[in-house]
Amino acid sequence: MQATLTTEKNKLYMFAPAAFLLAGLMPEYVAPFFTVAGFAAVLKKRAAEKKKPRFGDMGICIIAFMAWMVVGTFYSSSIISSLASIGLWLLMFSGYYFFTETVDTAERVDTIMYCGSLTAGISGAIGIGQMLLYHIGNHFDSSISNAFNPFWRFLNLLIEKLVVFLPEFITSKMGSTTFHSFDTRACSTFSNPLFFAAIEVMLLPFAAYMFLCAPTLKKRIIGFFCFMLSIGGIACSYSRGPYLFAVAVCAILLLYGGKKTLKLMGVGVAAGGIVMIFASGTVKRLFTLLSGKDISVNTRKALWDGIFDMIGDKPILGYGTGFDNVRQMLHNVYGVKQPHAHNIFLEAWVENGILGILLLIAVFFVFFINIIRLYKLKDRCREYAITLFASVAGFVLCGMTDCLFYGLKPLQYLMMVLGLSQAVFAIYLNKQTEKNNEHIINR
Repeated sequence: MQATLTTEKNKLYMFAPAAFLLAGLMPEYVAPFFTVAGFAAVLKKRAAEKKKPRFGDMGICIIAFMAWMVVGTFYSSSIISSLASIGLWLLMFSGYYFFTETVDTAERVDTIMYCGSLTAGISGAIGIGQMLLYHIGNHFDSSISNAFNPFWRFLNLLIEKLVVFLPEFITSKMGSTTFHSFDTRACSTFSNPLFFAAIEVMLLPFAAYMFLCAPTLKKRIIGFFCFMLSIGGIACSYSRGPYLFAVAVCAILLLYGGKKTLKLMGVGVAAGGIVMIFASGTVKRLFTLLSGKDISVNTRKALWDGIFDMIGDKPILGYGTGFDNVRQMLHNVYGVKQPHAHNIFLEAWVENGILGILLLIAVFFVFFINIIRLYKLKDRCREYAITLFASVAGFVLCGMTDCLFYGLKPLQYLMMVLGLSQAVFAIYLNKQTEKNNEHIINR
């Protein structure tokens, strides 16, 4: 009987590394199926065992935030958009839940880390290849310059044709019924370069972990190449915020200490030199931020002026759950042609009011407290703490200049990383609590 339960649990666990590896490589409309499949399998097992689900304090905070989003539908002017937002969060929360239920050993945590490293490297390699094709095509054959940018372009075109069959009351609430084209910026397997860069920044710590902390030489070599390819992918996205945030993430990773820090510094300097030599356009685009004439900077200023004005009008409850509420106000009242606040915390505030932003902050606060506790345990726990903190910090930093909740895969990866974090907390912090209790009893 015990052997049967162990075999069944091992099968369930395989959903986690598969989701972490493949979700980033599949199109946005395919990626959620990996986490939903894992969630359904875990839920079925839980129901058969008649056991209550385990969410942890962080999961409870996420559920509280989603519950407040439901309240926000009652005063939303766009019920379709509200339901879509809540549905998106519920869908992605499935990834958090099944990670907490199936990742229960250090070996399984390391497997997830390895898969994250591979996804970072493969996505980065695809992004670099897209820019190489773009430049080659401009010189020889323009038909190939954007044939694979984004990588799933042929499927995107098919989805666009299917969207026309949706009812008008749904399509009218959508920000766009077509996929945007970014021919001069790498999108890799994502729908736009910003989402691509954000996920690469999130997964960069996993590649660094494999490069610096993996137990075997083979995995350390793979981690090194994944790390370099991830940096190359971020550079080819031409997303300036993520350039700076990637540097910040690498600065956090210096907390590994000792030889690991020296290796990371050496590789970081080498990677920066390679980018400056072979992708000088990346550096030039970064410095346009200082010109005072940058379109993105000026657009965001006008956008955030409007957002703060909206928050001032309805600071307590906000305008209701859903991006369409914000989009319509920005378009019709402030003349800003943007679909959202381009900031995860401002978006939460303008949609769901002061309680909404406080509940969202609570999720990251609980995460941070547990990370500090994990960091104090030293050795492997310290390495996990630094890696996970750098990953979530990368998401939050990228979320300062873009609303990552607008995309399926960014939110999906955030939930999976938070679920992985909760699993690590359960493995190590619970053990430490048990040891402390035993020590008190023995005294």
